[in-house]
Amino acid sequence: MKNTLLLILVCLSSALAAGRIYVSPMGGNNAVGDSWATATALHTALSNAQAGDEIFVLQGTYLTSATNDRNESFTVPAGVHLYGGFQGHEYSMDDRDPAIRSVLSGDLGQPGQPADNAYTVVRLNSRGDYGSTLDGFVVSGGTARNFLEGFSANSAGGGLYIASDGTSASTHMIYNCTFQNNLAHNGGAIYVDGGRPSFVSCIFTENKADFNGGAVYNQGVEGDASPIFRNCHFEDNTSNSGAGMTNNGANGSARPLIISCAFVNNFSTLNGAAIYNLDNDNGECEPVLEGCSFVGNLSVIGNDVSDLGISVSISRQAKENGGGNLSPTKRRK
Repeated sequence: MKNTLLLILVCLSSALAAGRIYVSPMGGNNAVGDSWATATALHTALSNAQAGDEIFVLQGTYLTSATNDRNESFTVPAGVHLYGGFQGHEYSMDDRDPAIRSVLSGDLGQPGQPADNAYTVVRLNSRGDYGSTLDGFVVSGGTARNFLEGFSANSAGGGLYIASDGTSASTHMIYNCTFQNNLAHNGGAIYVDGGRPSFVSCIFTENKADFNGGAVYNQGVEGDASPIFRNCHFEDNTSNSGAGMTNNGANGSARPLIISCAFVNNFSTLNGAAIYNLDNDNGECEPVLEGCSFVGNLSVIGNDVSDLGISVSISRQAKENGGGNLSPTKRRK
């Protein structure tokens, strides 16, 4: 009985502690942030936020760094919910215009020149059962091209890097976001390092990877990478392989669920213009596709299949005017 009462008190205290922070492009670092009139800076809000808190972000553009520090990102703490697209008069989610976006940009230094941009624009960290939310943003200008750092946030996931320790049960939610003009060695827009984030009604366009995953790279090396993509649109992304998406089981597993998504005019110089699957080493790669469409995707070499060692479930797909849309799993020894 005592343990039950203690659990109830802990849950109630956590709920009561949850708050809301208001953010503006002009917000000062010392502003309170408890209303639009006292809106604070985004980095300040993220530093002060605790699990369960909401951050309402006014429309406008937010740079990752005020000092052109390429290593700075917008790091969302585990369990914090970040909502963009507000006009400054709303005090509930229901009042927000869903067509409006706030812009999170890594375009530092000289505008339009990626060489001095932030490595990664947004980072989501996983801890226990705490999942974070990213809703109503354009994420652009990340350039994760530090070749010496492997699959770190400085070389993968120019737009968004989702970190996992391989054991976290947290589920991040990414809604109504556009990832555009991001670059990386792998995962031009998104790098999923394990976990099970959900992407709903998101757009991935004009992102580029030097190697794999022009838009998205799902990596199972830290355990299980099981993201869900629902009603998402992948267009005009480029890479060597998997311009739309690369799934790599590595030493763990990659099991993405891809539902009602469109892959349009993506281009790979090697394999799988839309989707490229790998089950390297002892890993497993088992993507499931339902009701997706593939239009105008192109691979220069085409589908290079050396081993269909795992299961790729594909149902109700539409294909049109393209070659190399899907590259079945290739096992590399």
